[in-house]
Amino acid sequence: MKILNNPKICWLMVGATCFMTLLSGCQSTTPKPEPAPTQQPPAAPSPSSEPAPSPQKPSPAPSRPASAPKEAAPSPSVQPPSEETYFTHIVKWSGETVSIIATWYTGDIENWKILGEVMLKHNPNADIKRIYVGNKILIPESMLKTREPMPKDFVDSFYKKSKPDKVPTKSTPAEADEEPKLFGPKESPKK
Repeated sequence: MKILNNPKICWLMVGATCFMTLLSGCQSTTPKPEPAPTQQPPAAPSPSSEPAPSPQKPSPAPSRPASAPKEAAPSPSVQPPSEETYFTHIVKWSGETVSIIATWYTGDIENWKILGEVMLKHNPNADIKRIYVGNKILIPESMLKTREPMPKDFVDSFYKKSKPDKVPTKSTPAEADEEPKLFGPKESPKK
């Protein structure tokens, strides 16, 4: 009962009721086409002695609203789109990504989206963010710029080269002659 005493809840329920009423009133009001009346073929005269009933005029069909026009069948000259053919790239190098593969084979890094869609179309469980050595990546033939295998150097060019830390400088000969100062426990002062 506390719910009904809360004005916010009551207004929410009233709004939901109005919304549902509105939706139910928006149903299609176009009448469904009635089936065409079927006429039974006249019965063959029976050899009985009863006279045949006189033919009656068929009653006019009740007027019906015009039904929606039927969709035209596709013309025979229109052919369905042909199946796309694909070039298969097999991942060879660690560090390959769909975007690197798209850049090499299509010339545009943004084509990774299309390659990802193709991957998911042929393997819905695939993860385009993680590909492994041995995975097969399908590239639409219409997008290919090269069929040459992707070299390792191209993959490596997408990653920063780590610079070695400060290169140790060679000591000068004067420092080499001096004896190094040792460190450790200090001698206690003499008393």
